[in-house]
Amino acid sequence: MASTAAGPASGVDRTSLDADDSVQLTDFTESIAWTAETEPTAGEVVEKENLVKEIVANQDSLRALLNRVNSVKDDCTKAESENETLQTYVESVTKSLAAASSNANGGKRR
Repeated sequence: MASTAAGPASGVDRTSLDADDSVQLTDFTESIAWTAETEPTAGEVVEKENLVKEIVANQDSLRALLNRVNSVKDDCTKAESENETLQTYVESVTKSLAAASSNANGGKRR
């Protein structure tokens, strides 16, 4: 329950604190560290604006690339479908020619 360690920089004797108090103390000190505000310099503001512009430009480029990739995927799917149709047609013509050839050869033998 009681913590016996006291940090040298804390200046607090934690031997009398229970677990809930130490959590609150920790939350308080972390809160102070995170709320320390400084005004950004003009250079930092310009740098941040440039970074935001660069990020937006990169997002636009990625969006364009994604659209292009999707377009190419659609083209590939269409080409695969056309290839299957052509393959079916070629097989059908080949069978028809083979049947016609065997009928023609069979007719000559008689």
